[in-house]
Amino acid sequence: MLTNTTCSNEVNYCNDFFFKYALGSEDEDSTYIRNTIIERVTGIHPKESIVLNPNLDPTLLAQKQSILDIHVKDEQGHEYDFEMQTTFLQASEWKRFEYYGANMLSKQLVEGENYRQLQPIYQIIFVNACPQNEKRLINRYIMRDPYGEAESKEPLLHRIYIQLPMIDEIAKEKGMEAMNDFEQVCYLFKNNANHAILKTKERLVRKLMEKHEKFKDDEGLWSLAMSRQMAEWREKNNLLDSYDEGKKKGLEEGTKLGLEKGTKLGLEQGTKLGLEEGNRLGTLNLLSMQIKQKFAIDAKEWLSTLSLSQLYELSNQLLTCNTWEELQHHI
Repeated sequence: MLTNTTCSNEVNYCNDFFFKYALGSEDEDSTYIRNTIIERVTGIHPKESIVLNPNLDPTLLAQKQSILDIHVKDEQGHEYDFEMQTTFLQASEWKRFEYYGANMLSKQLVEGENYRQLQPIYQIIFVNACPQNEKRLINRYIMRDPYGEAESKEPLLHRIYIQLPMIDEIAKEKGMEAMNDFEQVCYLFKNNANHAILKTKERLVRKLMEKHEKFKDDEGLWSLAMSRQMAEWREKNNLLDSYDEGKKKGLEEGTKLGLEKGTKLGLEQGTKLGLEEGNRLGTLNLLSMQIKQKFAIDAKEWLSTLSLSQLYELSNQLLTCNTWEELQHHI
C-alpha cells in the first residue's frame, strides 16, 4: 500500500542536484543565497565565500550517485559544508555526518603545520527528520562534557541540523507573512513554491525561486535531477510497501501465534481450575453432610463462601469440636 507519496513532474526545491546548483554556483545570486544562509544559521557574516567543489558538469555529476555537498570557505578561513538529505536516514548516515566533519578538519593541515592554523568547520545539514526528537528548526551541536559544558571556548567542529519537518508547525503558528526569510526558505525546501509563498517579498526567497527557474534551462542538470527524484520516490515507496507488508504479515503471524499459545494456555489453566473447583465442590458436599449429621445444621450455603483451604481446615477440626459455634470459630 502506498502512503502519502507522490512524484512531481517538477524538480523539488529539496532535490540535491538543484540544491548544489542554487548554492554551489559561482554567480552573484548563489553567493548571496549561501552567505545569507550562513549568517542566519551561524551568526557569521561572510563578505566573500568560495566554493571548493564547484563542479556542476552533468557528465561528472552523473557518476557521483551519493553525496552532493557544497564545500565553502570564507575570507576568514572558516569552512562550511552544506548538505540536503531528505531521504530515509539510517544510523550509518548520522555517523557519516560526524566523519565528514572530522575529515574536513583533518585536511586543513599538512604535516609540520601548526595546529593554531586550524579554522572552525560548520556543517549545515538540511534533514527531513528530527534527530534525538528535538523539536526545533535549527539544532546545533558542539563537543560537550556530560554536564553540558563546552569542551572549548573556540570549538572547531560545529554540526547544525535544519530540521525541515518543524517548518510546517512554525508556519501554522506564525503565518507566512510573520516568518523570516530563512524560515520561508525552509518552507520552500519542504513544500515547494505553493500559493502561500509566491507573494513573498523576501530577497533570499525570491533569489532561490529565480534560481529554480534558471535551473530548468539546464537540460543536463534538470534531467539528472528528475532521474534522482524518480529513483528516490521509487525507493521511498518500496520501503513503505515493505513496511506495510511486513506489518500485515507480522500481525497475521502474531495473531496466529497468540491464538495457538492462548488456546494451549487456556486449556492448561482451564484444566487446572476445573480440577481445583471439582475438588472444592466434592469436599464441600462431603463436609456439608458430616455437619448435618453431627450438628443437625444445613451449612451448605455458608460453606460455599469458603475456599478449599478453609474447607480442609474445617474438615480437620470437625472431629474435635463439640458445637457448631466452636467449629465456626476456627474460620
